[in-house]
Amino acid sequence: MRAPVDALYRDYLARRQPSARGKIRFDGVNGFDVYNPTAPFYDGERWLMAARVEKRDSERSEVRFFHWQGGNQAYLLPDAPIFPLQDPFVCRIGGQLVLGGVEVEFTAGGEVSRWRTQFWCGSTLDQLRLLSCGPWGMKDIRLVQLADARILVFTRPQGQPGGRGTIGWTIIDRLSELTAQTLSRATLLEQVDENDWCGANEAHLLADGRVGVLAHVARFDAQQQRHYYAASFIFDPASGVSSAIKIIACRDDFLPGDSKRDDLGDVVFSGGLYGLPGEEVRLFCGTSDCEVQWRSVADPFQV
Repeated sequence: MRAPVDALYRDYLARRQPSARGKIRFDGVNGFDVYNPTAPFYDGERWLMAARVEKRDSERSEVRFFHWQGGNQAYLLPDAPIFPLQDPFVCRIGGQLVLGGVEVEFTAGGEVSRWRTQFWCGSTLDQLRLLSCGPWGMKDIRLVQLADARILVFTRPQGQPGGRGTIGWTIIDRLSELTAQTLSRATLLEQVDENDWCGANEAHLLADGRVGVLAHVARFDAQQQRHYYAASFIFDPASGVSSAIKIIACRDDFLPGDSKRDDLGDVVFSGGLYGLPGEEVRLFCGTSDCEVQWRSVADPFQV
């Protein structure tokens, strides 16, 4: 059943609790904003974060990698590869590191003209090679390997079908099947009102074979201001059924800060979860399209 995002927000406000929070400071990128991060991930030697890096007045972004040491500081890895992408995500499939991000094309005047998702794959950061690209017009594609080694893929078409943004799903046998044609045929989940939108940000295989999904839901208000919230749901790949999507954090749960534009002040873009299943975890997010912040939350997938 489709739920209006403003109703999900009111429900969240009735049950939310205060918790620890903080901002991540990124050394080595003076003059640039850093936002929309991945959760910290281990590369075999250290904990890393990938994040979107760009000037305040620009959408021309790079994905850069930072060494995170467990606190509120992260340090640029100057020798790590740089990708001309937005909104990175990482996962491991068959022992391989998969990096995704949004490729954006611009008009001669600097306006965004179209976008699609790129997928890079390799055993290490330095060995990442372009694997495939999603359909033009689709962001928020996420992957997770299931217990039987197949790969569950979440998509997010817009337009017809998809409206302002709807989460879809499909299952593939191997990464070579990750093509624009395959992603375009995904089955859609009816989770939020057709006037609102949502997308997947990170997927976790749970002990019972279901998949916990960190997501975002969003809406416009009467003044056409954007409102984005961190959200979650649990998806059963065996039945194709998801639990009701719910909000787990909103902008004023985090510390005050700058905004890229006035209409982005109430934006929380889910990045990733870090911590032990069943316990309190850290939710890393981009806030107002110019900072990275974290907040402690109860494990949204505890079953």
